Amino acid sequence: MKSNFKLTLLSGVAAAAVVMAFAGTASATNGYFSNAYGTKAKGMAGAGMAMPQDTQAAMNNPAGMKKIGNKVEGAVAIFSPLRKYSTAGAAATNFMNDNDQKSSNNIFYVPSFGVNWDMGDYSLGVTLSANGGMNTDYATNVFTGGTSGRTGIDLAQAFLGLTYAHQIDSIHSIGITPTFAAQRFKATGLQGFGSISSDNTKLTDNGYDYSYGYGVRLGWLGEINDKLTLGAMAQTKMYMQKFDKYAGLFAEKGDFDIPPTVSFGGSYKVDDKLTMAVDLQRIFYSTVPSIANSHNISVASFHTGAGGKIGNNSLGNSQGIGFGWQNMDVVKLGGQYKYSDDLDLRAGISHNSAAFSQHETLFNILAPAVVNTHVSVGGTYDMAPNLALSMSYTHAFNANITGVNVNHIFGGAAAPIDLQMKQHDFEVGISYDF
Repeated sequence: MKSNFKLTLLSGVAAAAVVMAFAGTASATNGYFSNAYGTKAKGMAGAGMAMPQDTQAAMNNPAGMKKIGNKVEGAVAIFSPLRKYSTAGAAATNFMNDNDQKSSNNIFYVPSFGVNWDMGDYSLGVTLSANGGMNTDYATNVFTGGTSGRTGIDLAQAFLGLTYAHQIDSIHSIGITPTFAAQRFKATGLQGFGSISSDNTKLTDNGYDYSYGYGVRLGWLGEINDKLTLGAMAQTKMYMQKFDKYAGLFAEKGDFDIPPTVSFGGSYKVDDKLTMAVDLQRIFYSTVPSIANSHNISVASFHTGAGGKIGNNSLGNSQGIGFGWQNMDVVKLGGQYKYSDDLDLRAGISHNSAAFSQHETLFNILAPAVVNTHVSVGGTYDMAPNLALSMSYTHAFNANITGVNVNHIFGGAAAPIDLQMKQHDFEVGISYDF
């Protein structure tokens, strides 16, 4: 009865955390994926594939949940992405107003939660995590024809994972995390693209729309010897319901699945105090047409017939233009130093390849994911035998992409667009071993 009560209570907390996550979700980003999951991994710039330390190991490598014991924890991040763009000579005939703007709405509070039960040869866990960062809010109409007085998009994603991890032998453990995903989206100020939308009533200013779906994470952890540990994780594509309110914006009538990823990593215990870790990750943005389809295409693709838009590349159609994002590779390097019996210190650096090229800058005013280098510091202080406080800070250096405005394919002159972003992320978490 006591165990059932504990399970019910913790499940209720997890459900509440899901609601909290949707109050405003964003996170230090590789594209729009989080750079790191878990306060301890964040302190090492996300390196944690083969170094599980908290319940967010379910996101990094489900097999790692077998190594963290009986634990419950929660964390809150304060995330600040600073985004802006500038143009030069973009005439009204180019789909775009000539202005320079900074995005508002620069502070986000991002909760996470997890619990793990060690059952002997196996463990069971529940975790809540989030992705975000694909968010902009400009105070005026960025694009010609806009009628909202503001322009921007807001995408938030939350993940509820249920993990089973099993110790196969003294070296190998495996884990599986069936994951339930929820996402919400809204767009404002995109009326100017109505002429190239398959359904301009489902293009913009329709409020929030929600979709739900599922996927699976699989992980392996191998403790090769007392110093070297290796790990691997694969996440399937998460198949999501369509955003029906935005069927005239996203390709395939509002389809917006979450792309698959693969990761490999290792950790090495240099001595009793210092451990180093490295992760390699690939995010397959190219598998989701709404994200990957280019908008640097021929105007002939938008041919208008008597029945309206018939070109496959029109917004919302089967090959509807998108953000032009490509697969992303990420390298993460971090270290942990045991300063004392009660205090662990961490630091790390990560670098990711570009989300999109200079030919895809127009739509990415709405999602200027241009940062590529993160540095992090963090630490954990044991306040009591079973109670620990962890903190991390991550800074993404200012980065920019300058490209040619592809509006010239619609009859205007080419004009440069410069996108810029930098980020700050501070997280505090508390954990209890029971």
